[in-house]
Amino acid sequence: MHMMWNGKPYYDHPPMGFWFMALSYRLFGISEFSTRLPSAVAGLLTILFVYLFAVELFGKKTIGFVASLILGTSVWYLIRVRSGNLESIFVFFYILTVYLSLKSSKDFRWFPLVMISFGALVLAKTLVGVSAIVLILFLNVRQFFKKKHIGYVLLGIGGFIALVYPWYKVQMSTYSDFIQHHFFTVGMRDKTIASYFKLMIDQPFFYLHMGVRKWYYIWLLSIGYLVISLTFLKKHIFFLFLWNFIVLYPFLTSEKTELWHLIPVYLALSFISSVGVYEALFFVRSILLKILPHTSMFKIITREHLYTVTYLLFFATVAVLQIRVFTPEVFAQTRYTPDDVAISKLAGKYNKTLYLDDDFVPLAVYYSDTIVYPLAYQPDDKKTLVKLFQSPEKNFIVITRNWAINNLKKDNIPYKIVDKNNSFTIVTRP
Repeated sequence: MHMMWNGKPYYDHPPMGFWFMALSYRLFGISEFSTRLPSAVAGLLTILFVYLFAVELFGKKTIGFVASLILGTSVWYLIRVRSGNLESIFVFFYILTVYLSLKSSKDFRWFPLVMISFGALVLAKTLVGVSAIVLILFLNVRQFFKKKHIGYVLLGIGGFIALVYPWYKVQMSTYSDFIQHHFFTVGMRDKTIASYFKLMIDQPFFYLHMGVRKWYYIWLLSIGYLVISLTFLKKHIFFLFLWNFIVLYPFLTSEKTELWHLIPVYLALSFISSVGVYEALFFVRSILLKILPHTSMFKIITREHLYTVTYLLFFATVAVLQIRVFTPEVFAQTRYTPDDVAISKLAGKYNKTLYLDDDFVPLAVYYSDTIVYPLAYQPDDKKTLVKLFQSPEKNFIVITRNWAINNLKKDNIPYKIVDKNNSFTIVTRP
């Protein structure tokens, strides 16, 4: 129930993603492969459930295929799901929860599974997943008031509590600052209620664009068409707009949004983009049916199959162009070990306190397999490379940038280089 990271208790995020990694380690040993495996599998399953959800919602396999194509060719989705990050596990349980909610809206016997999946979602990442309760209620609220469904409601709530409560109970009992740190400092970024009404949209929209690239413009155009045509008033389309809003809006009011934080937005974006173009294309067909004379050419131009093929070819073409551009970013053209990885592996050989004069702490901890002390978090008398060497501390090594050694030279401070590569140096006392 207690997680440790870099020698200290870790309760920034819930444990679901780490549990999957631990299971992978138990089955395959500790390696890059076993670290990335749960994230990669969840990423593939998410694409599958995007297809299944769209087919369930719209009854169109073509829309499902396109929605899954959009997600699967969004640059930062690919980068993160193959990198052993929490986003992949989180997004999987988000789409699974919404898919099961849609199933339960038609057959309420699915509801207990909805709440178990929702519990896993809440245990995947701090607070962000709570927004799914709005979607669960939107799809199922009428079902709650039927007497015959009370048992399923209680069973679902019981399953949720049984899954979520134990971990949170242990953390609150063990760490006095858990609620403040987990929910407010990490979950809400110490935001005030007033800050949620102050929009800062430039950076989030820029990051969203960078994350999905060409799909960004199709998403905007789809929103525009669905609003202007009033198609968004249809229940299933409005549901997608609601989903898009509740996930995206918090990031539009935060100064601390990172590019990968917006990956959950990609789900609703994929659905809106796929259905928006589909609706627009078949609106054009309906107009042509009314205005064209009934000739042999009319039968060809207005054939439904022609518009379906056009729809698929359009998205396939954009996907190919997208893949051609981002392939060098996502997949290395040559096999190599990054300098920060290589130097961290080397640092793990030395039986000395390891300091890091840079910001790649998680990577350094993983590859050195030891506790890492970032200089930026040290007391003032050890906060920089020079100050550390001027301090009384003896048995240590430091990973630093190659150029930073000049700071020691400039102050005539003795040092010894024990390892280095093109970018980094491991330095200690002589």
